[in-house]
Amino acid sequence: MPATLTKDEEKLITALAEQIIDNYDFHEPPVPIEQILKSPPPNLLGAIDISDLSLVFGIGEHHHEYRMAVARLLYREICRQESINGGNMPYSKEAAHLFAAALLIPQKWIARATRWPWVTLINISEKFQVPEYTMAARLAQLGRNVRGMD
Repeated sequence: MPATLTKDEEKLITALAEQIIDNYDFHEPPVPIEQILKSPPPNLLGAIDISDLSLVFGIGEHHHEYRMAVARLLYREICRQESINGGNMPYSKEAAHLFAAALLIPQKWIARATRWPWVTLINISEKFQVPEYTMAARLAQLGRNVRGMD
């Protein structure tokens, strides 16, 4: 996926996403990203006001792109807080995209979601509520393949 991130940075970002999922005890898609923003883990940052996000993001090319943008916003806010506290989270466009994909498409849920032979890229994308191109990239990153991937 990201070409400019080191393997250690990728692991750090993925571990952060997994930590957030575990903090809320979520077990199946879709990850309620708005809930996370309204009430983020207290060890990461304070609540983020999302009341005006629709004005900021508008209507995207894909109806689930909004969720990806919100997840990238969460990562940006975590990085901002980390920099204030002397943390070491990498901040780049690639890092934010990896975090959003890892948060909204947790690795531990992929095996269960792709185990049936009739699963398609479209229906798994809808289940996780992410754009098809994001799901395809995440599945490729995790070494998975479903019908409809080119």
